[in-house]
Parts: sequence; structure tokens; C-alpha cells
Amino acid sequence: MPYVGGNSIINGGQYSALSPEDGDSVDIYVQDMLKAGHYLNYVELARKVASESREGYEWLVRLGVEFPPELKVQAGGHSVKRTFQTKNISGRDIVTKLLEAVEKRGIPIKKEHKVTRIVREGLKSGKILGVEVETGGKKIYIRARRALILASGGFSRDLSLRKSQWPVLDESLLSTNHPGATGEILLAANDIGAGLVQMDQIQLYPFADPETGVLDRPAVIPFTSPAYAIYVWKDGKRFVNELAARDVIANIQIFTLKEKPTWTIFDEGMWPRFTTKDVIEEGLARGRIIKSDTLEELARKAGIDPAGLVETVRRYNTFVEKGKDEDFGKPRLLAKIEKPPFYAVPQWPAVHHTMGGLRINTKAQVLDYDGVPIPKLYAAGEVTGGVHGGTRLGGCAIPDCIVFGRTAGREAAKEPLD
Repeated sequence: MPYVGGNSIINGGQYSALSPEDGDSVDIYVQDMLKAGHYLNYVELARKVASESREGYEWLVRLGVEFPPELKVQAGGHSVKRTFQTKNISGRDIVTKLLEAVEKRGIPIKKEHKVTRIVREGLKSGKILGVEVETGGKKIYIRARRALILASGGFSRDLSLRKSQWPVLDESLLSTNHPGATGEILLAANDIGAGLVQMDQIQLYPFADPETGVLDRPAVIPFTSPAYAIYVWKDGKRFVNELAARDVIANIQIFTLKEKPTWTIFDEGMWPRFTTKDVIEEGLARGRIIKSDTLEELARKAGIDPAGLVETVRRYNTFVEKGKDEDFGKPRLLAKIEKPPFYAVPQWPAVHHTMGGLRINTKAQVLDYDGVPIPKLYAAGEVTGGVHGGTRLGGCAIPDCIVFGRTAGREAAKEPLD
């Protein structure tokens, strides 16, 4: 790519860190990951993310990343309040500080260098020697003197590869990912003997922009607001427990409702609990957020049945008073929707995260199909598989990258210099 950052620079900047101050524990965190992942996770990998997530968060803070405490939320699928958000609710806040640290250390970054092959000593045996790269119309070779670390991300924008794993994910479904989220590196690693796991486990983000598939800042609101908001369809009725896992919500949208969009509804009293004023203003200016002084008018502007929405909000507010969601069993009902103006954010699923990828161990070593580490080969982030199982728990992508990225760096640095 001609620029750095990948999906990390365009994501919403959510980091779910172990939070004992909110009643959290490693076991609770792991259980949330396993439940979201349909218990397909490699438990030792999930436990590593959970147990080292706080250390990774504190490392980012030391690098200068700002996580305002008032933006910490209990996001969908989480049992406790553990999801921190960056100051500008953007992954750019994190990547910028990482790049500053890279530049300070004089580490070169080579843009527009496409890796076309991983070179191993013996096609499927021996140590990794380096990579074959295309740049400027030429082919060059870069030697891995200590080790090679793969951090190329997932393949949500690779239409043929994702369709080969899950045929329903065809061109009718958009993607939140940047254009370089394709699977060439996965296949190149597989060519030299690296094992692939759970490649058919692909996650949809239920709250993307219905028209573009983009995960912009307004598209983060549905993820961070479920304890304070409701999700409705065009009939104005709720269709799910808003704190449910992403795949539960997306599957209802695609296979039951079938017609986009759905909407997140909240009020003036609640948005400071999960987003910022500039996100609201940006969304209003771009037409991504709809605002009105009455629910009836909000519904008409959005294309929602007014009577249905008014009745849904009335009924939901009675549940808040009782402390019990009699329709969908949402466990946390933190506020009524009653203070005007009212807001609506349109949302629809887009291909978002590929949970499958390279098989690794807790040292971030890439394993072959026999479970044996490939000498001098490491991987971290979405290019790996098994951490998240069937569905990634929201807010756990950055911890995955940070925890295994730091591990890969430390382990690679121990390798003997060739």
C-alpha cells in the first residue's frame, strides 16, 4: 500500500483491557471471548490476550495514546465495563503514536513493496531466509537476518478467498476494511508449510454505513452504546438484545429482516456516556446521524414507522423502571430514552474481520500442520487464527495485535543473527 496503518488506522480505537476495578478478572475476560467465539477459540491464545491486555494498554498510554476515562464503556458481548476508547475514537490515535516511536528509533518503513513469496531453506523445511518483493517494477529479495514477522492483517476485501470459505459473503456484502486487506501473505505462508486454521470463520460488523460499508466514527456509536440505546428496524420495533454478540445481531439482520437498514436510537442525555460531541456533529453534518426533537419526527426522517417507534420506546422505558427487559433479556438497562432531541444512526452488516489465519503458539511462532514451529517465522494480529474462534469479541482486535505483536518482537529479537 502507498500508506501505512491498514485497518488499524481506520478502526474505532476501542481497546478492551482487563479491568479489575470494574469487577473483571482474566477468567471472566476469557469466558467472554469464548462465548463470543462459540468456544472455538484456542484457549491458551485467548488467555494470553486477556491476561496481557492491561499491560498492552498501559504500554500504549506510556507511548502517549490518550484513553479518556469517561469514554470507557461496557460494549456488546462483554460482561463488565472494560472497553476503553481513544480520545478521538479512532485507531489513528494509536497508529500515530506507534509511528512516532518507529521514527524516533530510525526504523525504515518501505511503502509500495509487495511481498510475493516467502523464501524458506528447503521448500517446506528449514528456517526462513527472507522475502521476495516487487517494487517499482523490479523484484528484490530482503533477507531475514534474525526472523520474519508477518502482520499483514486479514482478507475481508479478498472476494474470491472469502467466498471460497463462506459463499454467502459475495459482492452484495460490502466491507469495512481498507483495500489492502487481502490474503496473499496467508497463501504465501501456506506455500512454505505454515498451517492455516478456521479460515471459514468470518465476522460481519452489524453497524457499518449501509451505503458504503465503511466503519466511520458514527458507525462506532451502535457498538459502544448498547447499554443506553436500542436497535430497531423499519417497523420501529426492537429485534435483538442490544448487548448480544455481533454475529447474533448480524445474522438476524441478514437472514431474518433481510432489508436494510436497521437503526440505533438514543437521546440527548445519553450520548456523552459513549461518544463525543465532535462525532455527533460530524455525523449530523454528513447526514450519517439523524436528529429531531420528537420521536415521531425522527421516525419520519429516518423512514421508520412513527407509531411503532413511539410504542417501542414507551415499552423499553417501562423495562428500565422495572430493571428487567421482558422482550429480549438485555442485562443492563442503564437509562430511559426520554430527553430530546433524539438521534438515529443507520446500520447494516459489512464483512469486517477474518478470525481464521496462520496457526501460532503463545510465543507468536508460526506452526506447521504438525504443530511444529517454523524456524525464524512469527506472526501477530489478524493474519493469525484461533485467537477469536467463531466470532471476535468487539474491542479485542487491538489487544490481540498489541499483545502478540510485542511477543513476536521480543521472541524474534532472541533469534541468533545470521
